[in-house]
Amino acid sequence: MKTAAWRWLLDPATSLLALRLRARERGPMSYDAAWRLARVTRHPDEMGYRMHGHRSDDQPSKDPAEERP
Repeated sequence: MKTAAWRWLLDPATSLLALRLRARERGPMSYDAAWRLARVTRHPDEMGYRMHGHRSDDQPSKDPAEERP
């Protein structure tokens, strides 16, 4: 099952808000980006998941403290 279908089944209110945000946006906005924006708008406590959830597992996060001399 595709991600969009899961999102509609598990959280239809966020999916509907994502469609409204996408329609209101003047420039091109993907449904995925609109859904993430809608999700954080409805659930601000999930901002940490949004910031870390789209990083590839094979690329470790860079710690800014490691780059300092």
